[in-house]
Amino acid sequence: MRMLHLTAYVFALALLICGAQRAQAQGVEHGWEMGGQFSAFSVTNGRANVTTVVPCIAPCALTTTTTTTEGRATDPGFGARVGYNVSRYFAVEAETNFFPRERGLSDNGFNGGRKTQGLFGVKVGRRYDKFGVFAKARPGFVRFSQGDFTSNGNACILSFPQPIGCFAPKGRTDFAFDAGGVLELYPSAHAFVRFDAGDTVLRSGDHLAPVTVPNRGTFAVGVGSNTTHNFQGSVGVGFRF
Repeated sequence: MRMLHLTAYVFALALLICGAQRAQAQGVEHGWEMGGQFSAFSVTNGRANVTTVVPCIAPCALTTTTTTTEGRATDPGFGARVGYNVSRYFAVEAETNFFPRERGLSDNGFNGGRKTQGLFGVKVGRRYDKFGVFAKARPGFVRFSQGDFTSNGNACILSFPQPIGCFAPKGRTDFAFDAGGVLELYPSAHAFVRFDAGDTVLRSGDHLAPVTVPNRGTFAVGVGSNTTHNFQGSVGVGFRF
């Protein structure tokens, strides 16, 4: 999987360099474009380990069990995009997406709440008469409305880890970097259909995540700073003017 990501990055970088050189050497075909898209985001809240005590009836020796989980879910969403074509080979663009679904704690141990995404970067490749092929590189952010937890102020049992009921959700914002490919189809001079596929890399700071242990309950478990890879694909339409 890491080799696949590395190959995708090298391919994208090669297209960016090649496209930039072509953009300098060729005539400029510039103009604004606007559009909207539907998106699917396969996102994780990070990998967590939770160790719990296995209860027993005396006389017996207490034992522990460790559960490792990486809550991941695919959320549908929608958004809008605006860009400026510097030439037929190079464009700058900004995109925002909103993923409205709120999952329960039982959904794969994942509870990121609603997600808002903002990206800004470049698109480099080649536009032909009927289609275009591009690479994209766009830094930005992803905001999780329930991406972390804080104490709710209630008296809770002195145990570790503590039950999720001792906490209230709060937001979290991660740095994001989207790298991938774009295919555009041109049914007319001004309209286009766009397909995106890429890896949205998220850099998260320390946070708490819910982990459900079978027959034990759901606990708030610390997840350290980490970098995750998350597939994101979209299909949309737009207009150039």
